[in-house]
Amino acid sequence: MLDLYKYSKKNKFYSYLIKNFLGVKTESLEKSFFHSSSIELDVQKDFFYDYKKKNPITKWCDMNNREHYQSNHDLQKLKVFKNSLISIENFMNNEIKNNVMGINFLGKFRVKNLWFTIQSENEGHASHNHPKSILSGVYYFSIDENKGGEIEILNENEKINHKPKKNDIIIFHSNIYHSVKPYIGKNDRIALVWDAIYTL
Repeated sequence: MLDLYKYSKKNKFYSYLIKNFLGVKTESLEKSFFHSSSIELDVQKDFFYDYKKKNPITKWCDMNNREHYQSNHDLQKLKVFKNSLISIENFMNNEIKNNVMGINFLGKFRVKNLWFTIQSENEGHASHNHPKSILSGVYYFSIDENKGGEIEILNENEKINHKPKKNDIIIFHSNIYHSVKPYIGKNDRIALVWDAIYTL
């Protein structure tokens, strides 16, 4: 996939081509925002635990030094997520691109990396951002409500604390720093997470 935003930043030549020949206004992709809604994705719960059993250690998760379990970031390649990917990309290109960002030029958002996290009792996630993408999203597959695990988003001068519920979906600009507060639920907090780029 050709990351139009990334290429527009490489040099003036690429920036000129993307802006003047493709009509992509890359500055519109830099808008900071936070959006929450609710959808239902078709994923079997057994998948997460089967994957964790087969992959107890991942590139992103050392069992001796970790905040929570995190799968590898390549789940978009798996057939089991085909329908979920379609739903996620449709949501980004219809709800976010058109209604939130107000973009009507050529191109669309595509998922670059997909992964999941499992947070057990007293686990959280330190502040971070995702600088190699444009949009980041989280879908809450399973969570005990009002038991911590809030995601804290630093959106410009505004601090957002989102209390997630099952089937919540949140989307925000990838450069925004965010963290997850400790979770105190008895049932695992399972979230499907992704990064997206803007491409043709």
